[in-house]
This record gives sequence, C-alpha cells and structure tokens, in this order.
Amino acid sequence: MIWRDTNVRIVLSAISLAGIGMGINILALGQILFHLTGSPRQFALVLALQAIGALCTLPFSGPLVDALSSRHVHLACSLVRAVLVLAMGLAALTRPPHTVALLGVGAVLLAGCDNIQRSALFKFTAWHIAPAHQARLNGLLNAAVQVGALLGMAVLALFVSFGPPAVGLFVDAAACLLAALLMARARTGRPEVRDRTAGAFRGAGAAVWNDWRLMYRRYRGKPIVLVVLVLCAGDFVFQSGVSTLVVPLVGEHYGGQGTYVSALEAVFAAGMITASFFSRYTLSPRLLPLWAVLQAAAALALAYAPSAPAHFATLFVAGFANLTSITWLLTTVQQQAGYEEKAKMASLRMLTIGAATAGLLPAIGYAAQGSLAAGFLSVTAVMLLFGLVALPVAVRYRPRPAEPKPVGALT
Repeated sequence: MIWRDTNVRIVLSAISLAGIGMGINILALGQILFHLTGSPRQFALVLALQAIGALCTLPFSGPLVDALSSRHVHLACSLVRAVLVLAMGLAALTRPPHTVALLGVGAVLLAGCDNIQRSALFKFTAWHIAPAHQARLNGLLNAAVQVGALLGMAVLALFVSFGPPAVGLFVDAAACLLAALLMARARTGRPEVRDRTAGAFRGAGAAVWNDWRLMYRRYRGKPIVLVVLVLCAGDFVFQSGVSTLVVPLVGEHYGGQGTYVSALEAVFAAGMITASFFSRYTLSPRLLPLWAVLQAAAALALAYAPSAPAHFATLFVAGFANLTSITWLLTTVQQQAGYEEKAKMASLRMLTIGAATAGLLPAIGYAAQGSLAAGFLSVTAVMLLFGLVALPVAVRYRPRPAEPKPVGALT
C-alpha cells in the first residue's frame, strides 16, 4: 500500500506546500506585471526569460545532483527559493525603480533554483520510492501540486479582495520554509550511490561535458527516448500559455475581476486532480496524441467561447489531458535513466521544457498582442504539432524492463 510509505507521505505533503506557493506565485506575478505594464506580452517575456535562466543551469544541475544527496539539494533549494520569493514580494510592494526588471531577474533566478530542485526530486523518488509505486506517485505528485495550487489560488483571491497580490508572495516564502522542514524528515536509508564521474566539484567544464557526452552515447541508439524527452515540453508550454492568456481572458470577458483568474486556474487544476484518479486506465503511449489534441481543441474553444460555462468546462478537460500526459511522460523518462544518471535525465527533460518555453512563449505573447483569439490559436497550433510528434511514440514505444536498484536504494 503506497500510503504506508513514510517517504510518500512526506514528499506529497512537501509538494502540496510547494504547490500552494507556486499557485500564488504564478498568478500573483502575472497580475502584478499586467497591472504594471497593461500587457500580457511582458508576462510571456518573463516566462521566456525564466526558461533561458533554467537552460543556463541545466548543464550543471544534473551532474551536481547526481554527485550529492538528493534530499539535501532539495532542502537547500527550498530555502533559497524562500529568500528569492520574499525579495520579489518586497520589490512588488515597494515598487523601486525598474521594478519590472527586478521581478524579471528574480523570476530567472527562481527558475534556475526550481529546476535544480526538480532534478533532486526526480532522483529522490527514483532512489527512495519502490518501483511499483513510482507511476502512481508521479500522478499523485502532480495532483498534490494542483491541490496546493487550488489552496494558493484561494489565498490569493482573498488577498486580491482586500489588498495587493504582492502580499501573496510572502505566503509562498512561508510555504517554501515548511516544505524544507518536511523534507528534512525524509528517510533515505543507506547513502545513495553517487555518480563519481560528475564534474560538479572539479570546476572543469570539460568534465561536465564528458558526463553529457557519455550519456549521449548511451542513448543515441534509442531515438524514441529522445522523442519522449521532446514531448515533455508540450504540456508545460500549454500550461504557460494558459497562465499567460488567462489574465487578458478575464479582462475581456469578466471585467478584469481578479477572483475569476483564480477560479479559471482552479478549474484547470481540478481537471488535473481528477485525472490522477484514473491513471491506471489512461497512462498509455497509445493515448499520447489524444491528450495533445484535446489540449489543442481546448485552446481553440477558448479562442471563441463566449460564456463562462464554456470557459470552465474547457479548462477542466484541458487540465485532465495535461496531467495525464505529464504523468506518463515523467514516469517513462524516469524509468529509462540509469541509477547513476537520474538527475542528468531530469535535466535533459527540463532542458527540452526550457528550450520550448523560451522559443514559443514570446511567439504566443506576440500573437496575443494582436488579439486574445490569436493568442489561443497560437497555442492550438503548438499542441497540434506536439500531437504529430507523439504519433511515433504511440506506434513504436515498448516499455523496457525495470532496472534493479543498486545496494543503498529503498525497495
């Protein structure tokens, strides 16, 4: 029974807290930037800059995490994130000169920290959660993020009703600290077998390059793995696109009321949570193109849907499809990586997500400058493209046998 695992309970609780912070952060930052600039393009630009910042850390984050304790890295990232979010909240409240630029810098640093933390979580669950529980846990992790995000959105809606959204960033900082306290209690058993070839501490770029070169040689004969890594980007581009466009959507259809921003994002999250209960039936490579097409259809509907019921129903379906796709792709990437390169495989996954976000979000933001419908149509086109890329996986992917855990890993 998965719930008997102490680490499962700790990780899910910590991720729920992190989800509260992230639910507040992305909506608060979007509203703050929209109020400061009056344009969704600025928020799209910040999201693209975050992706670029993440790309700068990814070549080193995988070897770094593979050479260290995943629990310690995860805990340290929570503490750093708390400091960064606190500083961004203070900047948004006091509005010093160049506030938008300062928030952009903070968001970039936050993205780098978040990606290192995701690599650490990827490695931690691969090492310290039984293989039979990993697919179920990945679905629950995404659901936990969304449950936390729902609570965060409710908190932010309360703040927006009585005060500025910037105050919500302080709640994000507090959630990060509580998540760090929880991860400090996680059970790791014996020390992890670490990648001693990792060049994180040798300070030589050539050593890090050698780590990646060896990994590339190991997987170059498995093109389907590279396709799966590319597909990981699609669902996150869709999420970022929705977050970019939901504020102007509310401005156009709901008179700019901040509570509707939270409500629409909450329905998307509710669709994701619902999907986690059906994972045993929906996690199949054969269905990957379907989930991409459903997200494309949702964006198309949002471009022209005139009423609130249509908006809410569409976002619920989109959330269901989004989480189902994310869960299968994450579990597959996790299972494909060897035990000494879990974090590097996580970094490759985040690399494709960051590259796609940096390349596509500015285009979505630019399209939205013309009209809200054009912005959503650009998201539709992107998801149809990912649906085409998913077709070879649906036809050709075959799961590989699970790799036995080395001594030191929990079973």
